[in-house]
Amino acid sequence: MSLVRLLPAWLHAVADYAVGAVLILAALLVGGTSGAVGTGVVVGATVLVVSMMTRYPLGVVKVLSFQVHSAGDYLAAALLLAAPFALHFRQSDGGLTALYVVSGIAVLAVSLITNYQYGPQSAAARDRNPIASAA
Repeated sequence: MSLVRLLPAWLHAVADYAVGAVLILAALLVGGTSGAVGTGVVVGATVLVVSMMTRYPLGVVKVLSFQVHSAGDYLAAALLLAAPFALHFRQSDGGLTALYVVSGIAVLAVSLITNYQYGPQSAAARDRNPIASAA
């Protein structure tokens, strides 16, 4: 589901946790209409929960494949981009609208360049034979 596989799984995981935390904190600290605050809290919390449940370097429970996680990334990007318009808070909550649109674009960009082929087996295979995996 990515165009180019440039970003490793561990860096994607760091970005996931950062985005989730920023969305929640910004929504709660800035405040605003219920739709604007709710968007940040719900999408941010969902990003964090999905990240914790993903089988990738910073996953905690590791029940979701990284490929399934990728679908969640695209959904999060779409929700962040659409929410200010669908929930009618783009004019009343301009700061959060800007944050959500920029975050949605960033999530989409990261998703398009992530190597979603990560797996514990593939990482172990690369460690055992780094020359073969470079080819």
